[in-house]
Amino acid sequence: MVTPSKNNLQKKVNEPETIYKSKSETEQVDAFDYLPAHVKERLEEALQESAKGLGKPHTQVMAEVKAKSNLS
Repeated sequence: MVTPSKNNLQKKVNEPETIYKSKSETEQVDAFDYLPAHVKERLEEALQESAKGLGKPHTQVMAEVKAKSNLS
């Protein structure tokens, strides 16, 4: 019978150098790509309107909603 030596018992297993990553860590995902076509179209229109200076700032809209709803 062969008795393992003390040195053989202390050997460590060599782990592979490969680092496993999930798809989300290796590829950037753009949520816009998953939106329905009609939503994408409306967002593009809204961005164009915003670039032209049309629309209202968020703070103004929120102030109007609070006033209309009698919120303080």
